[in-house]
Amino acid sequence: MRYVKANNAEKTEILFGQHDVLEKWKQCAFNTKVEINIYADSGSSLETLGFKNYVEILRYLKEKNVRIRYITEISEQNSQFCKMLMNIISEFRHLDGIKGAFGVTDEEFLATSTLQEVKPVSHAIYSNAKQLVEVQRHIFETLWNRSIPAERKLKEIEEGSEPEFFEVINDPQRSAKIITNLVGSINSEALLLLPLSKSLVRLYRLGVLDQLSRSARRGVKVNIICPIDPQSDPIVQSLRSNNSNINVLNGPEGSVGLVVVDNSKFFISEVHEESDIEFSKTLGYGLYSNSASVIQSIRLFFDLLWKSDELSEKLKDHERVQTEFINIASHEIKTPIQSILTYSELLQSEPEKNESYVDAIRRNALRLKLLSNNLLDMTKIQSKTLVVHRDRFDLSDVALSIVEDFRNQMKSNQSQSSVKISFSGPDHVIVEGDKERITQVISNLVHNALKFTGGGTIMLGLRKGPEEVTMSVKDTGQGIAQNIMPHLFTKFTTKHHSGTGVGLYISKNIVEAHGGKIWGRNNPNGRGATFEFSLPLNLCMQ
Repeated sequence: MRYVKANNAEKTEILFGQHDVLEKWKQCAFNTKVEINIYADSGSSLETLGFKNYVEILRYLKEKNVRIRYITEISEQNSQFCKMLMNIISEFRHLDGIKGAFGVTDEEFLATSTLQEVKPVSHAIYSNAKQLVEVQRHIFETLWNRSIPAERKLKEIEEGSEPEFFEVINDPQRSAKIITNLVGSINSEALLLLPLSKSLVRLYRLGVLDQLSRSARRGVKVNIICPIDPQSDPIVQSLRSNNSNINVLNGPEGSVGLVVVDNSKFFISEVHEESDIEFSKTLGYGLYSNSASVIQSIRLFFDLLWKSDELSEKLKDHERVQTEFINIASHEIKTPIQSILTYSELLQSEPEKNESYVDAIRRNALRLKLLSNNLLDMTKIQSKTLVVHRDRFDLSDVALSIVEDFRNQMKSNQSQSSVKISFSGPDHVIVEGDKERITQVISNLVHNALKFTGGGTIMLGLRKGPEEVTMSVKDTGQGIAQNIMPHLFTKFTTKHHSGTGVGLYISKNIVEAHGGKIWGRNNPNGRGATFEFSLPLNLCMQ
């Protein structure tokens, strides 16, 4: 064994032989206090450490309440073994093409010294040098964000389903063919969002509406949102009268159309306003995919637009509010979808930047999901079905986790990279409440501060008083406009170019459901604003 010392405390070693590697692996596991992250191919780690030792160490870590995250390549050959590991490890993911293995803990890392599948592994590298450990943790985080949940991969293997794909389409004829094939393959449901009244007319001439009608007659449900004018109204009336399974709602005009079939595949495309009657000539760049996360986000927004339009038709007294909601929701779905289309086009023209553009697509998909969840929460609040659960958790730990998550997010966003975020407060404040909902409130406040802080700081603070605990989020941004202040926690109140204006409204209702209060004010020095919420002491455990 040989090593190089960085200083008296830090060292880097090269290990030789199975025995030394196993002993060092055990040492790293026993030293772990908070988290261990493991990246391993399907065989080398077991060959080196022995199956029994490997599993026993993982169980020991679980009993210590250590957070374990594990990435491997799941295949038909090792699927049963992966299922067994998943009984021990709750955070388990799949990544294609894994070679070698490494583990990184709070303060140490251990890695095989070769990417080749040498069995048994005879060489390994160990280090507790702080900078090297930080690099390994960053590498693991990058790989973790590229990986997919193990459950999804196992389902693909067991069901023989096709893997997730993103296909950029720049051939209008092929785009039209994909739409026709999708509509022809429907088994249970189709959702269509058409940006122009002429789009419906062109689909009728293409024969797509006849296919939808035939599918509806055999029980398929079809929902269409599109602008309705005198040119398209006869087609809409015919669709409505000939089959009860086809529903059409009048929607706003736009520049992006989409088709979702059976919650399994979708196609999004730019749609140009042209005088030519041929449908394919109106299509621009498109994205064809079966991504479950993107489909879920699109589906949630489609359902919200649909329900909101139905509600606006039934509640004429609230026409202005509902119209505003539809316009906001339509704008918010259009922005990330347009971004997805733009990056999809760039994927085609600049394949060398594939990784960053796929990241951007995923980031906008997550934005869609966040917007969807906020709007769903708003409908729960309005229908008085919002439920909070009571569990004990560490509020300081929640705040620290949120700060870390936003720091990672801001690293990949150039416009936010100059913002510094920090937390100060007691090491432990144990409270009783809904951890997920309180996390949502703090995240909403930080996200709101980030939107209005182009550069500067965001500071989270936690203090415990004699009767309550108070969480604050203070920024050095634009502050709260005077005309916004009286309506701060009402829905659809925002001065930002993005967002539905429901985050603070949702936060207020969650805090009040816990018996607390929430408020906001501009900072006395004229720079930025501070939002705070309190929870009564009878919710807080010593």
